[in-house]
Amino acid sequence: MSLDDRARSLPVSADAGARDPVVNVNSLTKRYGEVVAVDGLTFSLRSGTVTGFLGPNGAGKTTTLRLLLGLAQPTAGEALVFGRRYRDLDDPARRVGAVLESSDFHPGRSGREHLRALALAAEIPASRVEEVLALVELVAAAGRRVKTYSLGMRQRLALAGALLGDPALLVLDEPANGLDPAGSAGCGAFCAGSRSRAARCSSRAICSPRPRRPSIKS
Repeated sequence: MSLDDRARSLPVSADAGARDPVVNVNSLTKRYGEVVAVDGLTFSLRSGTVTGFLGPNGAGKTTTLRLLLGLAQPTAGEALVFGRRYRDLDDPARRVGAVLESSDFHPGRSGREHLRALALAAEIPASRVEEVLALVELVAAAGRRVKTYSLGMRQRLALAGALLGDPALLVLDEPANGLDPAGSAGCGAFCAGSRSRAARCSSRAICSPRPRRPSIKS
C-alpha cells in the first residue's frame, strides 16, 4: 500500500466538523531589529482543512510556523492552537505534529532508534513506531543509520516523527522537499486525505506575487 493509499484510508474523526478553530492567529507580528518578518497576520483554521502558505523567500512563512509552535516569541499579537499557546498544551505530541527541519537527527542512530527515542520521551507505545514507519514507507531502511539517508528519506523520517502521537494537527514546512515525484505526490495526497486533521503546509516552491506577508490558500 502506498503513502497515497494509506492517506485515503485514514478515518475521519467525529469532531472533524467542530466549529471552534484549531488554529487562531491574531495580529501576529515579529520583528528582528528593523526587519519585519511577520506583519499583523490574522487568520483561523478549522478541523478538516488543509492550508498552504504561499510567498517568496523572506515573506515570513517559516517564522509564522515557528511562532505558532512557540519556537520564537511574537513582538505583538498571538498564535494559538486549540485555544492555547503551544507550550501550555497538555500532551502536545498527541495534539500537534510538526516538521520544520529534516536534519535534527543523531547521525549514529538508525531511523527506528530515532523514532523510539521520540516515542519514549512522549510516552507513546513503541508499537506506534512500526506503524508510522510503514505509513511513510521507510520500513526497509529503518535499521540503517540516519547518516546514510538521502534528503528524501530524512524527510520521510521527520514526517514519521510528527505522526507518532497521531496528532489532530500537522504543521509541515516544505513537506515535499527532497522527495522524489512519487513521494511528493504521496505527501500531497496524505495531506488531502487526512480529513481528520488540520494541516498547514508551507511550500517555497510555489511563490505568489510580492506581498510582504504570506498569503494563505485553503
